[in-house]
Amino acid sequence: MALTKERLEDLRKEKKLSFEQLSKQLAERGVNISHTNLKNYEINDSVHPLYSRTRSMSIEYLVAFADFYDVSVEYLLGMSNSRKREYHNISEQLGLCDGAIEELIRCKESSGSEEDPKMYAQQDTAILNDFLTSMEFEIVMEKIKQSLFSYYLYALSSDEFAAKRREQNAKKLEEARLLMNKYGYFPVENDVISQVHMENAIGVLNAYLRKLPKRLCDEFRKK
Repeated sequence: MALTKERLEDLRKEKKLSFEQLSKQLAERGVNISHTNLKNYEINDSVHPLYSRTRSMSIEYLVAFADFYDVSVEYLLGMSNSRKREYHNISEQLGLCDGAIEELIRCKESSGSEEDPKMYAQQDTAILNDFLTSMEFEIVMEKIKQSLFSYYLYALSSDEFAAKRREQNAKKLEEARLLMNKYGYFPVENDVISQVHMENAIGVLNAYLRKLPKRLCDEFRKK
């Protein structure tokens, strides 16, 4: 239940409410929870004597919190990362956050309706569908993931522990570098490799975008 406690605290702080204020606003909705109990529900220290209070929270209180914060019960219980009830199924199926789902809805709404259709060049969904189903999208995503992983390795090698290890083995590392150079091998840091992957992704994306206007126009004329 640690995630429930954490989310209750985050939601309260987002509304900038004290426990007393939250208790008062819940009471106005017909749900009476003392500010002391509200505080206990957010205790996230397992050694605290009142840590187990959240486990005894009634269904009535859980639903009341969900209604008050306009989130799903599944979100409060940590069963979903989507706050909005109407986004729950989409989030579970596609793994998208609420912001991404809202952006997709905005794209759909700006693309017109059956009653008021827009020209293909004005439809966000036409562009989005084309890109997401293109081979370039797969390549760009793969290059981005490779870039992120390379930078992750670079970050690991840059932490304090790794720095001490390199300092302790400086002589061996220098000998290894000279030996590699002798046979034509020149080590490259992972941050540089990360940049190369990202530049490759940009190159693929640029090539795709240059061809997009003519291709979509040709497809529209065929229809």
